[in-house]
Amino acid sequence: MKYILLVSVMFSAVAFANHKPYGMAGCGWGSQIQGKEGNQILAATTNGTSGNQTFAISSGTSNCVTATQQTAMIRNFIEANYASLMTDMSKGQGDSLTTLSNFYGCDQTSFAQEMKSHYETITPATENATAVFVNINNTIADSTTLKASCTRAL
Repeated sequence: MKYILLVSVMFSAVAFANHKPYGMAGCGWGSQIQGKEGNQILAATTNGTSGNQTFAISSGTSNCVTATQQTAMIRNFIEANYASLMTDMSKGQGDSLTTLSNFYGCDQTSFAQEMKSHYETITPATENATAVFVNINNTIADSTTLKASCTRAL
């Protein structure tokens, strides 16, 4: 029974690996330095020698945020700042748009340009933070520029 549970946990970890904001070395300073696609051996070495990975995991810092937590943070931000975010997206600049790009770990200029150029497809006819969140994620996934620059994209 223990082996079945272990195997199912391993398959779950592999299935959801792409939703993490870090690579195979795990979260910590190494993941922040190397990024999700960087050298994972160097990232693991940095995580191990700096001794911060345990603290980062327990405190939710240094990229140690689950995809579920990140999803909730971004969606809550969109909902709380809906009007200003929509205005900033339509202009392609502004504080709320800069903050949102930071949540995703994107290059701010590229993110702002993509959000402005896809404004019509991102914003629904009625105020709906969840729809905006989904549409932003789809825009990032469809853009080669944003896929390359957004280190914490979902």
